Amino acid sequence: MEKLHTKNLVPPQESHDEKFALMIQNAATDDKRVILTEVNEAFAAPNSMLDLFLESFHNGDNIAHLLDHLVIVAMDQKAFEKCMSVHRHCYLHEQLSDMSSEKAYLSKDYLDLVWSKVRLWQFILEQGYSFLFTDIDAMWFRNPFRHISVYADLTLATDIFYGNPEDHNNNPNTGLVYAKPTRKNIEVMKYWREARKRFPTTNEQTVYDKIKYELVSKFELKVQYVSTAYWGNFCQPQKNFTKLSTFHACCLTGLEMKLLLIKGVIEEWKMYKSINLNS
Repeated sequence: MEKLHTKNLVPPQESHDEKFALMIQNAATDDKRVILTEVNEAFAAPNSMLDLFLESFHNGDNIAHLLDHLVIVAMDQKAFEKCMSVHRHCYLHEQLSDMSSEKAYLSKDYLDLVWSKVRLWQFILEQGYSFLFTDIDAMWFRNPFRHISVYADLTLATDIFYGNPEDHNNNPNTGLVYAKPTRKNIEVMKYWREARKRFPTTNEQTVYDKIKYELVSKFELKVQYVSTAYWGNFCQPQKNFTKLSTFHACCLTGLEMKLLLIKGVIEEWKMYKSINLNS
């Protein structure tokens, strides 16, 4: 019998999905929750948003341990290399186009970038894990999980909050999103992604706002909208640091402006902590 030349055999490589599934498993909490964010080279450059984001966990109120459960999805090789130098759970997303530079709002690359996260959300749910997605420009000061209700299928931040967490007139912001791993939520993600075809020049946040009543009607989706008093932003800025858990640099144009203003918020938080520790 002819001998098999094993040295010429190449073991099959893990698919991207298999690698991502393993990373989610390794990063998840005991109750199968994971924190997720995305970053590209522009936001991962030295002294840019990734550094501020990770630092916020260490400057926050007893939340540094949450970094053990954070998966950072790098959208390009440079961002992946930076991530690997500063964090434990880094995943290189498979992309067909260059995602390294800052993307113009509603450009094709911008839309591909923001819509890619909905596919990742669906995949995480399909693996049986819940997720809290956070934009990389949302600084963490306290644990935002404490503002998530057990009744809701989907929990969203808001640009503008009108007082009732169940009111769909609240302006949603997908910079912070929490979802349970239910069949309903998996179908919601599929429907949401499919709706992109109806609104091809629109980002995922605006599409959600356009179809949210469809989701409620079709899937009986229970949605919680979190007050900007807890998950803050520059759209409706409320900087009461006795309440804030996160602060998102949204409603600003350009990375330079985001960095400038979010650094100011971080300094205000540090001052608040210093005063309260010394009082």
